[in-house]
Amino acid sequence: MLDEADIINGCIKGDSKCQSLLYQKYSRLLYGTALRYTRCEEDAQDVLQDAFLRIFDTIKQYKGSGKLVSWMTKIVINQALKLYQQQKKFAIEDYEEYQDSIKDDSIVDSDVLSHEVLLGFIRDLPEGYRMVFNLCEIEGYSYEEVAQMLGCSNSTCRSQLFKAKKILQKKIIQFTNKDMSR
Repeated sequence: MLDEADIINGCIKGDSKCQSLLYQKYSRLLYGTALRYTRCEEDAQDVLQDAFLRIFDTIKQYKGSGKLVSWMTKIVINQALKLYQQQKKFAIEDYEEYQDSIKDDSIVDSDVLSHEVLLGFIRDLPEGYRMVFNLCEIEGYSYEEVAQMLGCSNSTCRSQLFKAKKILQKKIIQFTNKDMSR
């Protein structure tokens, strides 16, 4: 059985067996990250595929100073941001214009706020809100870092995060109220 260092060295040498082992070990986790940043599974799969191509191309740059999974997660996030920039049509989405199009994803058969339900709520956020929420709240980036990544101002970043949290709060309250009334 190869350890992580052996797998990394094999990937650096272009060994397809080691690349396959790396993919098998981390693809589910990294796919979950991609799903948080994209609206549909097809986009998440594209992000994951592009991220692994990038990982295999640049793995020799991994210095081992942090966890490999953290390094790969940053690549997935960067690929998702790249897709977002390509798909971006509007710099800022206005919640008031958007709120009528929010679909109700309540799950009738569940009595708890599951990971899948919460992920669905996050994925339903408007593009900009979802990116800011993921980067700030999930990944822990500062407003300044997120604003730089997305090419917006700090105040826009803060505003979109606030609005994202309000949307999520509303969806969670609606979900839990429907769940409690059964």
